[in-house]
Amino acid sequence: MLKPNLLREMIVSHEPFFNQNPDRLEVFVTKGNLVATGTHSAAFLYQYQLEVLALDYPHPLDNLSLPILAWARRHQPDLLFNPERRKDGFRFEVDLLNNDTADILFTVPVSERVMVSRENGRLIPVHLDEPVSDSPSLAAWDVLNTTGSA
Repeated sequence: MLKPNLLREMIVSHEPFFNQNPDRLEVFVTKGNLVATGTHSAAFLYQYQLEVLALDYPHPLDNLSLPILAWARRHQPDLLFNPERRKDGFRFEVDLLNNDTADILFTVPVSERVMVSRENGRLIPVHLDEPVSDSPSLAAWDVLNTTGSA
């Protein structure tokens, strides 16, 4: 699975707090499901809940929401642009610890497509990128992917 590390990288690159406090950011996978696609090619799908836990977090919720949305624009765009998926695609819980900090848990449903080929007698899994769209609504989210931010 590639998407958990990609999400962690996006958050850390956008929020300096986690560079200074890497132990305060946990990313884990729950409710995993492995689906054989049933096609003529060797392929399968990972489906799982990606959970992001920020511990003792002293900044606004927006500082976590923006890099998660920027990550989804590239790696799970259906959560932004499919009306059915975006209804409950990004869930979160906040535990206010005091006036300054909170524990924040985001839960994001994720899928990863994998194609398998054979090369020199070995099976080679290749994780497929999400389809790229030229939609103007997608381009609007590029503002989050500029140098120096998400």
